[in-house]
Amino acid sequence: MMNVGLEKKDVYEDFDPHDTYFFKIGAHGLVCFHGRNYSIKQRLSAEQTSKLVTDPSFYRISTNCYVNLPKIAEIRDNVVLFRDEVHGIKTIQVPRRNLEQIKRLLPVSGHRRTAGMDQVG
Repeated sequence: MMNVGLEKKDVYEDFDPHDTYFFKIGAHGLVCFHGRNYSIKQRLSAEQTSKLVTDPSFYRISTNCYVNLPKIAEIRDNVVLFRDEVHGIKTIQVPRRNLEQIKRLLPVSGHRRTAGMDQVG
């Protein structure tokens, strides 16, 4: 009898910033990546950080925080939601002034919805 196990990806060994939902840049090149069920801190060089923040997949929502646009599942009021079928929903607050730009940058697809975007608050 042959046992076939499911291959699990080790996010720490095979880390890819494009798999994360958002990241925050700290002092001295320390970057904290937030994903489905993890937060990984890595020290990056100035060149690596520059390459990351200029990547079109990421959009700056505050001075030191960037969201991964392809990973956004929904926007409700001032909250961006990231969905994962196994781990559920992870959210992050987004300043209102950035919501319209994020909405324009999101790929158009049937599962992406924005709720409360047209409300004036």
